[in-house]
Amino acid sequence: RGQADAYYRSSIEPWAERLGGKDPGFDPLETACREAKRLGLKIHAWINVMPAWRGKVPPVDRTHPVYRKPEWVVVGKDRKRQTFNDHYVCFNPCVPEFRDYIASVVSDIAGRYPIDGLHMDYVRFIEGDWSYDEATLAHFGASPAAKPAEWSEFRRAAVTEMVRKIRAAVKEARPEAVVSVAIYPTAKARARVFQDAETWSARGLVDWVFPMTYDDSDGGFRDSIEEGYGLFRAGVLPGVGAYKHETAEQTVRQIRMCRGGYAVFSYSSFYVSPDETRKENEKLCRQRREAVKKLLNP
Repeated sequence: RGQADAYYRSSIEPWAERLGGKDPGFDPLETACREAKRLGLKIHAWINVMPAWRGKVPPVDRTHPVYRKPEWVVVGKDRKRQTFNDHYVCFNPCVPEFRDYIASVVSDIAGRYPIDGLHMDYVRFIEGDWSYDEATLAHFGASPAAKPAEWSEFRRAAVTEMVRKIRAAVKEARPEAVVSVAIYPTAKARARVFQDAETWSARGLVDWVFPMTYDDSDGGFRDSIEEGYGLFRAGVLPGVGAYKHETAEQTVRQIRMCRGGYAVFSYSSFYVSPDETRKENEKLCRQRREAVKKLLNP
């Protein structure tokens, strides 16, 4: 689920435009789950939580949530809703109706597909100062300028409530499924977007955290992962940013620094992808595959 659209047969959200905006004749998630079982792999369904749409060209499908629920889009201090841009337009986690909506999407996925886990991405506010819509301000019940600390805590709590609802929806539909989340790599960075992952981990709202510690500096990578190991009690899987590495050897070096589990970002760093936004070198992809295979099977 990339931008409030579906790469599976959904009765809630429209088919992804990158699949033609219509049923492609097969169900990608069903296919992935079936093939994973055959090959002995586990599948964790990935969802972008807050994004509504990416890019300056709006969705073609008028049933898309960005048209049906424009009041969910974040609002700036200028009282204007975020407009389509080169990156994401995002929904506002302070809106209870939106949180319920996301929970319904997750419940549908976990209930109908034999997934082994659900992975949350972009479960945070976007960079900047949001959301100053009338409904959110009324719910806050005070002037943000008069109570800046409380205003920050209010928004941080809204994101945490989103995580809680998603976990509850997943566990009700599929109790054995793992709930995980991609997070900013440092506590300082997470604070900017009200992403209180330390609380999520401490309260058991997530099973695994994936700090996005993508770095082309081995020293910077080590510093970031060590901070993560110190802050989270368990289930820390640092992100190895292979796409940033000019050599396969650096990818392996960073994997070796991890204490157990890790994630490599991304698949297209190992296999040239038809995704036009991922331009990888076939030779380097092959070298990465061979180096990681050797690491896993010495």
